[in-house]
Parts: sequence; C-alpha cells; structure tokens
Amino acid sequence: MTRVVVTPRPFFQKGQYWINELRNAGHEVVVNDLGRRFTREELVSELSDSDAIISGNDPLDAKILECAPRLKVIAKYGVGLDNIDVCFCEQHGIEVMKALGANSTSVAEDTVLLMLAALRRFYELASNGKAGCNERVTGHEAAGKTIGIVGVGAIGCLVARIAHSLGMCVLGYDPKITPESVPEDVRLVGRDELLARSNVVSLHLPLLPSTERLVNKDFLSQMRDGAILVNTARAGLVDTESLFCALKDGKLAFAAEDVELAERPARLLALENYLITPHAASFTLEADEKTMAACVRNVRSVIG
Repeated sequence: MTRVVVTPRPFFQKGQYWINELRNAGHEVVVNDLGRRFTREELVSELSDSDAIISGNDPLDAKILECAPRLKVIAKYGVGLDNIDVCFCEQHGIEVMKALGANSTSVAEDTVLLMLAALRRFYELASNGKAGCNERVTGHEAAGKTIGIVGVGAIGCLVARIAHSLGMCVLGYDPKITPESVPEDVRLVGRDELLARSNVVSLHLPLLPSTERLVNKDFLSQMRDGAILVNTARAGLVDTESLFCALKDGKLAFAAEDVELAERPARLLALENYLITPHAASFTLEADEKTMAACVRNVRSVIG
C-alpha cells in the first residue's frame, strides 16, 4: 500500500474530508497530530517508507530526502520551495508540486491590509487608543499614491488590482513577465524607475539564491525618501541590518512584514515604525481549504 505523510497542521484540525479522500483512494495516510512541526528525526522516521509527503515548511534537505528511497512526490502546502532541496529531487525523480493560486487572494488581501495600516499609521493609532491616549496622528490616503510591485505573479497581480481600485498608480517590475501577462492597470518598468517613483514597494518574490537579500543598502538607497516597504513573501529577501538602518535614520517611513519572527532581531521589532506579523498572511479558512484541495490533487496526480 502506498503511504502518504501529511505534516501541515490544518489537515489534522479541519481537513478530514481530504484525508479521507486519500484513504478512499487506497493510500495509508499518516497525519501530524502533534500540534507542532515534526523534528528532523521524526521526519526521517516517517519518510523512510513513504511514497508521498504533503509538506509545510519542514526542512526537506538532501540529508532527510536521502532517507526516503520510495518518495515520488512532494506536494507543498503553499508555493515557496526554499525549504526543499529541489535539485536533489530533480536528480532522483521526485516530483515537487506547488499549491499554485490557492492562497493568492489571502496573501494579496493581507498585503493591502499591511500597506493601509502603514499609510494610516494604524498601529500607532491602535496602540494609543488601547493606552487611553486621545492623540489622533495624521496618516496618508492610498488614493493618488504609487505602489511598486516587485514580482508580478499571481499574488502581485491581485495586489495590483486591489491597489488600482483604491485609486493608486501601479508599477511592476519582473524580468520574467511580459506586458501581455499582467493586468492592464500595471505598467511594467525597470527596477530603478520603480524604486524612484513608488510611495510603497511591495515584495512578491520566491526566495532563491538570486533574490536572497535583494533588498539591501543599495536597493533601499534608491527608494524614495519616506517610502513604505511591505514584505509578505520571505524574510530572506531583505537584509536585516540594511532595513534597520533605513528605518532608524528615517530613509523609510515604515516597513510592514509578514515573515517568521525568528528571522528578525529584537532591536528591529522594537522600532515604532516597524510592524511584523508571524508569517500568517495565508491563514484564512478559505485559503486552507483551497490549499488542502490542491495538495491532494497534486499527490493523486502522481500516485493515484
């Protein structure tokens, strides 16, 4: 009997329908019910005789994958593959499949939420209100501002549509995209022009060797004075020290990120013009359901 390991916690919490679909197809299904991620040792043990894994952010590096001789498919619960040794998989015939589009709406909405929170200084207003302070700080409207979207894929295009509906001018930069593949309200420009013109810069890129620390001292120096940076992609896209300095000296007015908390130091978190949420942009009931469905489809497309 083929064996499927399912590590993302939403499956145990609310994905019984999709677990049963795999079982009804004749697969043995092992579901993570621990309330935490598997340790490396637990992953090795579970994968040693498994044919497929539905994986969240588990570290599927070469050392772990070498212990899974039967593995045929990795279905990622999401779209980022930086936790998976894709080269090892290609060399050993293991299919790696994303849940394309499943969480795009949730992440795009969260991106706009963070942008508006930064523009309207919502974090400061809410903190003042809860502290009993009546000071009404002055923010900015989104209408009439320019947003620059770095990475015009599925999520970037949705952010563009929402931003355009708010009356924003939308610029996009993505060397892999042609003008025909983006919404009409997005104007593709070079990176330098985007940074120089944008009041808000929003990141929607995968974490790759070519994009790691893309947002560095040089990148930030090219941004408009007083601009806002929004990152709902990966922490590794942004050089922490450069971001801290740009916020501290006022080059950036604000930065809002949805990334793993462990990847940001306490001194950055302590800045009043920095907002972080714990990599939860895709955490909606709707995205969970669509992502679980996509993962099961991906697994079944390989092992039946």
